[in-house]
Amino acid sequence: MHFRALFFAVLCLLGLSSATLQNTIDLQRLESILQAGTKSNDVATLYYSLKGLSLLKVKMPDVCKAIKDAKYDINNMEQVFYLTNAALLSGCTNYLKPDVLSASTRVLDKKEAPLSELYYAIYSQKALGKGAVWDKDEALKNLIQLLKKDDSPVNYAYVFAMCEHMGCEAWTASHAEGLLLAADESDSRALHFEGGLPVTSLLLSTIIRSYKVLKKSSPLTEEQRYKFAEYLLSRRSVTSQRGAALLVEAALALADDEPSPISIVIKGKKYITSESDTIEISVSDFIGRPVRGLKPEEVVAQSGTRLADDVVVLSKQPLTQKGDDRTTFILNLSKIKAQYGLYKIALSAGSKTTNVNVAVLGEIVVSSIEVGVGDVDGTTSPKITTVTYPNKLNEILQADHLQKLTLKFSVRDKQNKPVLVQQAFVLVASKNAAAAIVDEAIFVAEPDNSKAYKVELNVGAIAKHLQSGSGTYSLTVLLGDSAVSNPISWPVGDVIFNFGKDASAVGAAQKSRQPASGPLSEIQHQFRVAEPRPPRALSDVFALLCCAPLLLLLLLWAKLRVNLSYFPLAPSALLFHLALGASLGLYVVLWMQLTMFETMRYLLPLGAITFLSGHRLLRRLVQEKGHK
Repeated sequence: MHFRALFFAVLCLLGLSSATLQNTIDLQRLESILQAGTKSNDVATLYYSLKGLSLLKVKMPDVCKAIKDAKYDINNMEQVFYLTNAALLSGCTNYLKPDVLSASTRVLDKKEAPLSELYYAIYSQKALGKGAVWDKDEALKNLIQLLKKDDSPVNYAYVFAMCEHMGCEAWTASHAEGLLLAADESDSRALHFEGGLPVTSLLLSTIIRSYKVLKKSSPLTEEQRYKFAEYLLSRRSVTSQRGAALLVEAALALADDEPSPISIVIKGKKYITSESDTIEISVSDFIGRPVRGLKPEEVVAQSGTRLADDVVVLSKQPLTQKGDDRTTFILNLSKIKAQYGLYKIALSAGSKTTNVNVAVLGEIVVSSIEVGVGDVDGTTSPKITTVTYPNKLNEILQADHLQKLTLKFSVRDKQNKPVLVQQAFVLVASKNAAAAIVDEAIFVAEPDNSKAYKVELNVGAIAKHLQSGSGTYSLTVLLGDSAVSNPISWPVGDVIFNFGKDASAVGAAQKSRQPASGPLSEIQHQFRVAEPRPPRALSDVFALLCCAPLLLLLLLWAKLRVNLSYFPLAPSALLFHLALGASLGLYVVLWMQLTMFETMRYLLPLGAITFLSGHRLLRRLVQEKGHK
C-alpha cells in the first residue's frame, strides 16, 4: 500500500512540467502600431497594417482612397501583391486599376519563375478572384522541382502557403515535421528559422493551419511550442507595421494551437508588508487570454521556502480568482508576513509549475547606539556616550591620531528580535562647506555572535581615506536590506579628527585642485619631433659612392668592349638572362613601391624560370666543351 502511494506521488511530480513563459505578447500595443500604419501611403505598410488588424478582428478603417491613389511599380510583383491584398482586406478591390492583373499573369506564364514571385502572383490573383488552380497535381510537381534547386526554409514557407490555396495540405503535413526539426536554436531556449521573424511567422502559421484543415493533431511538441514562443517574446518590442503583423500572425497561431503555452508571472508588486499581505499572480496563455480548460482550484502554491535557511513555510495553498478576471489569482501570505526575508514560491496551474521569488518586507528599528573614544592601545577605558534614535550627540567628540572611535548598535525587528541586514555602514563625511571636493569614506559594520554591529575607526589609519584633512566630520549610520520596508539613514553626530603634525586642515588638500564641475586644464598633445636629417651634399655623396661600382662596371665595358661572339644562341640562354634581369629589376621596383609579400609573389615564378633555364644552359655549355 505504501509502495503504491509513493509510486503515485512520483507520477504526480513527473506530471508537473516546469516549462512556462515569463511574459506574454501585448496585443494592444501591436494594435496601436497597426492602426498608425493605416494612414500611410506606402502599399507595404498599408497591407501589413490591414492584415494585422484583420487577424485581431478589429474594424477596418476606410482606406479606399489611399488604395486608389497608391503608387506602385507594375513590374514589381511584390508591390502588386501588397496592393491587391490590401484592397481585398479593406473591401476596396473595385478601386484597383485593370493593369494589376497583367503583372501576375506574366509571372505565371514563366517556366522558371522564383518561388517568391509565384507566391505573390498566385495570391494577387486570388485577391482579384482569379486564383483558381485547375491542375493541382501538375502545379505541385512544378513547385517541388523548383524547391529542389533551393530548399531553404523561406522557399518551403512559400510552397506551404501556396499549398493552402491549392488544397495540397497533405504534402505540407508530410514535410512539416522534418522542417521543424531543422529549426535553429539559440541559447537552448528559443527556436526560429533561418530568415528571422518573417520566415518563422509564415512557416508556423501555415503549418498549424494546414494540420487543422486535415483535422490532425499539431506536429509541434510541447518543447517546440515553448521555444518558438520564447523567440516570439524576444521580438515583442517590434515597432514597424510589418513586424507587428508578422508577430500577431505567429502569436495567434501558436496560442490557438493545443495545448497553448502558458505564462505564470507575478502581476504588480513582488513583495508584501504588514499592511498588505497578498500577491497577484497572472496565469494566461501566450497572448494574455484565460487558459482553456483550467479550473480556478487548479491554481495552487505547492510550496514556499525561505531562501535564508531553506525552511518550508507553506504547502498546498490554493489561490483565489480575482473577481471576474479569469487570468488573475490572489496568493495570501498572511501566515508569513511577520517573518521578513526572501521566499521562493512554487506555483502550479494544472500540469504546469514555475518558481517565483517574493519578498516579505519588515520594519527594522535601532533603539540606541553606543559611541566611544579611547586609546588605540587600550591603556585607558573609552568614554561611552549612548544616543537614542533618532537623536544626535549633544556634544562634538574629539579624537586624534593616537585614538580610535567605536560605534556599537543592534538592529531589531518589530517583535524586538535581533536581525541581520544586508547593508550596514557608517558614513564619515567632511563638514567643511568651503572645500571644493567633499571628503568622505564608508566603513562596513560587522556583526558579532550576538548579532550586534560594531565599527572601530582607528583615526591614524583612516587618515589616508580622508585626504589627511583634520577638522569636523559627520557620522551617519546607514542600514538597508532588500526585505526591509524602512531603510535607515541616521545622522548620529559630529566628531573632530586630528590626524597629527603631517595633516592639513580639512579642504586644504583640495584647494590646489579644480572643482569637479568646472573645466579642466587644457591638455596639449605634441608628436615626437622628427630627427634632423643630414645635409643634402652629404646625401648626394653617399648616393654616388653606392653607385660607384655600377659606374665602374659600365666604364670598363665601354673600354674593353663587350664580346658577344661566344654568347649562346639557344633559347635557354636568352630566357635565363631575361629572367635574371627581370629579377634584378624586381628588386628595384621593391625599393620604389612594392611590399615584401608582393615581391615574393612575383619573384617565385621568375626564380623558377631562372633555375630551369640556367640549368639547361649550363648543361648545354658542358656538352659543347666536351665535343671540343
